[in-house]
Amino acid sequence: MSVKKKVTIVFDELRDWTQTIAVIVSTKGLKGEVKVKPVHGAADQIFVAGNELCLLLPSGRRQKLTIQNCYPKSGVWIVKFKGFEAINDAEKLVGLKLAVHKDWRPKLEKGEFLLSELLGMKIVTETGELVGEVSEILESQAYDLVITERGIIPMSREFIKKVDRKGRKIVVKLPKGLLSEEVSENSRPKWQK
Repeated sequence: MSVKKKVTIVFDELRDWTQTIAVIVSTKGLKGEVKVKPVHGAADQIFVAGNELCLLLPSGRRQKLTIQNCYPKSGVWIVKFKGFEAINDAEKLVGLKLAVHKDWRPKLEKGEFLLSELLGMKIVTETGELVGEVSEILESQAYDLVITERGIIPMSREFIKKVDRKGRKIVVKLPKGLLSEEVSENSRPKWQK
């Protein structure tokens, strides 16, 4: 007679919490507060008392944290998590990343969009000429920059006339000489070389 072994199936409820939204940069005070630097534009929607975030540990494990209270200050957020009552507790968090569920999206106003949505969009002129495709987006202090095979386009109303999320295209009005006329061999995808 064979003995059936019980197999325990472990489900990690936090495995899909992979969208990094902030980094804990230092402690603040002696009562367990930390300074958190957002890497996401919707920090005011994320850092709200009662919200749950996922702490990404160096071992690859994840831990759920609940915000007890928080407030913005000089480009960072001062956050107190439930269960962290002293500076010794908070020091263990410094340098670690905070994440939300991979499907989380901020609430957007009409005409707003996420920069990540632009990746892969076609760029066309107002006359319909294909300029290229968004391959990368760089964030800068003045303007975010859209990178294409032919050059860089600042995300300014002067150049970007319309972002069509459903049609997956960006309509632009570009001055002559902003982009190169030719696509260099190095910037072409390997399958086009």
